[in-house]
Amino acid sequence: MRTLVLSDIHANWVALEAVLAFLRGRGLRYDDVVILGDYVDYGTRPNEVIEWARENCSLCLLGNHDAALLNPSERRYFSDLALKCSLWTEKVIKPENLRFLSRLRPASRRGDIFHSHGSPADPLWGYVFSDEDARKALRSSSGAKIVLLGHTHIPSYFAGAKGQIFSGHVVGEEFSIKLMPSVRYVINPGSVGQPRDGLGGASFGILDSEEGRFTWYRVDYDITPLKDEIRRAGLPMSLLNYFL
Repeated sequence: MRTLVLSDIHANWVALEAVLAFLRGRGLRYDDVVILGDYVDYGTRPNEVIEWARENCSLCLLGNHDAALLNPSERRYFSDLALKCSLWTEKVIKPENLRFLSRLRPASRRGDIFHSHGSPADPLWGYVFSDEDARKALRSSSGAKIVLLGHTHIPSYFAGAKGQIFSGHVVGEEFSIKLMPSVRYVINPGSVGQPRDGLGGASFGILDSEEGRFTWYRVDYDITPLKDEIRRAGLPMSLLNYFL
């Protein structure tokens, strides 16, 4: 089974299309699609992103931005920029897509894999940046061998064995790790729609359960159409700083 793992698309349809074109162009096969939350905000095409997810995804999680769209009290954690984006999304989201989001949950266990938007210790808002964060995530994942999560927008992994945590960050167009049977992992595919590691592009991963391997990919794309969409939508042009 080869699972395409996406996270934090953030209404960036231009980036998602680039990812899909890359997969087709490279002939990269996948049998399943998992999205780890945050379909909305920052970009301008939340409806297209959600509708694609509805048609293609076997497991869709709720992200913190999705939750804030459903429950405005969650916006108390937002920056001014995030708040402006959330209020704009509220005006354009289709009722059927809002209903779809309302049925999602921020975490789900499937076999030996725990899927979560943020840390399993706090699936909506918990970040995993450090080794200690990874320990908490593993402790809260009900013994799962692999924890797949997003939220930080940074592709990374943590490997836990014999009480030790070994961490790594992912750079380059393609990077792969072999998943060892005696090791537990916390894996973040990075963000399709809004990278936050300063490297630009769209980041995602493929989990190959037969080979026991996780591979990250980074796709560069032209942000000019996104720039034009943001301008036409009347959203702050400072958003572009987060897509580079």
